[in-house]
Amino acid sequence: MTTHRVRNQEIIEAGNLKTLQATSASPLDLPSETFQAGLDRRKANRASLMVWIRDAMIDGADYGRIHVVGRNKCQYGKNCKNLDHFSKPSLFKPGAEKICGMLGITVHYPTLPDYEKAALSGAKLTQIIIRCELRDAADRVVADGVGARSLAQDYGDTNKSLKMAEKSAHIDATLRMAGLSEVFTQDLEDMAPAAKVEAVPEPVKQAAEFISQSQHKRLEARIKELGLDRDRVKAWLRKASHGRFHNFLDLTPEFYQHIYSKLEDFAERTAMQEEAIQG
Repeated sequence: MTTHRVRNQEIIEAGNLKTLQATSASPLDLPSETFQAGLDRRKANRASLMVWIRDAMIDGADYGRIHVVGRNKCQYGKNCKNLDHFSKPSLFKPGAEKICGMLGITVHYPTLPDYEKAALSGAKLTQIIIRCELRDAADRVVADGVGARSLAQDYGDTNKSLKMAEKSAHIDATLRMAGLSEVFTQDLEDMAPAAKVEAVPEPVKQAAEFISQSQHKRLEARIKELGLDRDRVKAWLRKASHGRFHNFLDLTPEFYQHIYSKLEDFAERTAMQEEAIQG
């Protein structure tokens, strides 16, 4: 009799838990043990996902850094050695497809038919906004994202704008689904408005004209050895070069030698100035 009573109580509690989970407005309303178990499971699964991403994703194909500084401020484009001129790693469409495929997720665009109808009817479109839904094997929406594209960016090519908006929406949804915003940003190259290529007043320099990594490390070490403030050295660099150089990695080998030889004098002048202020 006691055994039946205990079993009945377990059934009632299990039923109550299912009812609570179905009607709860917040995961915080769940029993603490259930809530903690869910957190632990997601933490372990996400750690496994991060390991897979690190091992399976290919730099330059599935993701990569985008040069985000305009030609009016940096002439070197993808050959630029200044890491400050690049975005954090951006997730590309092949990477988003790889992640969704690995997780068994299918991609859907519920708003796409509206634009297809508009295009067929001859409606004038100036901007396209596409929503992407990611669905699991049970056809449940697990994440969604939005991608927008102005037709002016693609010179009125509706087909291209649709594809670019779809791609941005897919990447956005993938980042949301897996909580990957801390690892990847959007594909900035596709999101940024098309910019006019400005005339370059002088020939573009080749990457070989920049200082090497070893020279950069040597410069940084010398600055640290002399106890100099990096931002103060950069300000002096801009002044000494009449605005030509703003960062150490932008330096040419010739100007690097000039700056390096003057660091000790700069340190002495800085110390004298600080002593005068304190005095």
